Amino acid sequence: MDNGFQGKAGQTVPEMTPEIVEGISNRYIELYEHITGETFVKEDTDNLAQRIEKNVTEYLNKR
Repeated sequence: MDNGFQGKAGQTVPEMTPEIVEGISNRYIELYEHITGETFVKEDTDNLAQRIEKNVTEYLNKR
């Protein structure tokens, strides 16, 4: 919305620069902490695919 984008018909999505992504991320973290009362802990993004596979496998094995 800072760039005038509101998702309305005919509007073009602005370029998602690293600065815009960081600002949006920080806002969501702020909201998470406000709603939950907990500190948000950023996870390591190395080996993300392996972590997802491990978590899905563990979940499915519990069923």
